[in-house]
Amino acid sequence: MGVETFKIVQTGSPVRRHHKQRETLIGLGLGRIGRIAEVPNTRATWGMIAKVRHLIRVIDENLFEEHRMPGRHLNDEAADKQLLRNLIFEPRRIRAEDIPGDQDKTPDFKLLKDGALRAYCEMKAPTDGGIFDIPDDLKPGEIRAEVRKDPAIFNLARHIAKTAKQFEAANPDRAHPNILVIVNHARRKGPADLRMALEGIRAPDGGRFFPLVNDVDKWEVQKGVWEAARSIDLYVWVDPKKRTWQAFRPAGAKRLAEACDLLGLTPAQ
Repeated sequence: MGVETFKIVQTGSPVRRHHKQRETLIGLGLGRIGRIAEVPNTRATWGMIAKVRHLIRVIDENLFEEHRMPGRHLNDEAADKQLLRNLIFEPRRIRAEDIPGDQDKTPDFKLLKDGALRAYCEMKAPTDGGIFDIPDDLKPGEIRAEVRKDPAIFNLARHIAKTAKQFEAANPDRAHPNILVIVNHARRKGPADLRMALEGIRAPDGGRFFPLVNDVDKWEVQKGVWEAARSIDLYVWVDPKKRTWQAFRPAGAKRLAEACDLLGLTPAQ
């Protein structure tokens, strides 16, 4: 089976730029503006593209978005907060009021409706940044069974553990629901990773595999996540690019019904 290929086009000139940029363009089969080249979908190719990305365009824009290098388009916390207000809260006449003080120690928002406090909300916005890495040779659309430690799931576990402490500081008696919103800026990661962190993966024999359990009988991390997760009544996963969101309802959450009612959801999955 041959290596998958895709097309790129040169859109800029390397004139007055470092000579290595011209050499990279030639190595990609380009050399003049408007020339189109078909290149292999490999780690080496994407490394070369990263060096001259200002001079070329990947014709398949969706493919480019899947492979763009992390760290160049980092999330903006203020923009993410405004997105939540526009996308979720304001259409439901919910006022998201910032909680003053050290937000590393308390949740981001109090959620009020009709002037009454209805819930607390913490926002996490994971990026790639070396934490949500994916295998370098993973191709678009490829599904691969992971046998290594999955950094995405461990990163979500850390978010859940930290969020639990923040909710405990503001809402220790659980008088109101706690809602965790994840505004995801990481490539190829989605709500399934959250489910795996909390529920594991169903095995063919009917059992479950838990990625957070490194070795047999070493359940400390997984148990810690479960304990922290008990303080979270509802999870919301936001795709900022598509401006869409979906809810994850943890079984047995103390104030799930109230959290769902606030957002106009049904408590049932």
